[in-house]
Amino acid sequence: MNKSILALFLLMLAVSCQTHEKQPLEKEAISLNGNWEYLGFGRGMTFGDTIIKRYHMTSVGHVPLSDNTPKEFFDYYTVDTLAADTILIRDGVKAFKLFRTDTDFAKDVHANRAEDPRYNFEVLWHTFNEQYCYFTERNIDWDAMYQTYQPQVNSDTTPLELYLLFEKMLGEIGDGHISMDVPNELEEDYEKQLTATEGTMEEEVPAELEKQVKRQMIDRYVEEVKEFNRGDFKWGRINEDIGYLQFSNMIGFAHYDISDSLSTKEFWNEWWQKLGEAKNYHDDTWKGTRYLMDSIVKTLGDAEAIIVDLRFNGGGFDEVSVETLNHFAQERTDFCTKKARLGDGYTEKQTMTLLPAEQLFKGKLYVLISHETASAAELLTLGSKAIPNTTLIGSTTEGVFSDVLHKKLPNGWTYGLSNLVYESMEGISYENVGIAPDVAMAYPKASKDFYEYLLTDLKDGDDAIEYVIAQTKK
Repeated sequence: MNKSILALFLLMLAVSCQTHEKQPLEKEAISLNGNWEYLGFGRGMTFGDTIIKRYHMTSVGHVPLSDNTPKEFFDYYTVDTLAADTILIRDGVKAFKLFRTDTDFAKDVHANRAEDPRYNFEVLWHTFNEQYCYFTERNIDWDAMYQTYQPQVNSDTTPLELYLLFEKMLGEIGDGHISMDVPNELEEDYEKQLTATEGTMEEEVPAELEKQVKRQMIDRYVEEVKEFNRGDFKWGRINEDIGYLQFSNMIGFAHYDISDSLSTKEFWNEWWQKLGEAKNYHDDTWKGTRYLMDSIVKTLGDAEAIIVDLRFNGGGFDEVSVETLNHFAQERTDFCTKKARLGDGYTEKQTMTLLPAEQLFKGKLYVLISHETASAAELLTLGSKAIPNTTLIGSTTEGVFSDVLHKKLPNGWTYGLSNLVYESMEGISYENVGIAPDVAMAYPKASKDFYEYLLTDLKDGDDAIEYVIAQTKK
């Protein structure tokens, strides 16, 4: 075994996905050379002394990814267990199990068919067939969809035609975590095609309308507004008794100490560059969230209540949700489980846990939600239900919980799908259902209508915030 790799293994430390406290691991001098498969994620790796070759796997063929060095791999992941036939690793709050296999991944790579539209269709369809979780919940007959769409693909199908077909087929599932990323020029042709086809484009929310609602919410209610990372997150006091936290997303929370002299565009360009250069951006995210929440609790700790506004939040990183809730949890609290699709069943459940932070807010927690509240923001919503003195106000959340499993087609296009089932500790899945509020507001479900409703509502006072104000006066 390569001596530098062995030395790295002997020095590696384990870290808890919640506490991030380092614990030494005892390692024996073992060789990892050979083939390894992720349990439940359709991924494989071949370890060599200096190179790790990675693959996405399906029953009709494997797709090669970019190579890594063993050092890059273990610099990124945290190792919980390293043995001759099993590796347990963590990436932030995500956990993966790898097991040794005799499968020769390279043998099932069909490079000669990489540009064949029919082969790309087969890889996509079989990936969903083998790893997607929610056909039943979303009332989808995936076999019937094969019979509908497969005959429409042949060797002469153009990239644009194939992309249009994929978007139509996957759009029928109605899952906000399904996505496809194609070259820019193809995306531009796709947009032109949609624009020319009457009635095919959904009505989008004007960016300025959303900004206007969030800005007016802050202007009307919050005193001495504070911002983090150029306003993606804003917070302050509504009055001496109530704090207010406006989460626009669960992404921009890594704290890179970037110069205030930069423009907003320059700031975010540098921020994304530093995120891309980070050894593990998930670690940077939870550290940035802790840095922020510690400051907030120190400032607002004497308030009777804090409002966490997630009504405009489409998600991001789970680390933000968990670390935020750690500042409200008074005791260790298991709040949900997750499991990955594995054949006709699932992997064993992984429990997600809240652990009280050093800086704790002990007052009441009000979480504002809407149908715009999705993904990691829904995880925060779900976790808050396990914290006493919490009230959910608004309308039912979107109902998209799974992490996005990122995949690659033979032609180089990338896509994402849901392969994880999140459940409450009572075994309830809110996928495609959403989490209902304790106090309901008459929010429209359509996005544009929702923002217009709030804009009108703000003229006389936001109903959700006014409810909290009235409750705090009692």
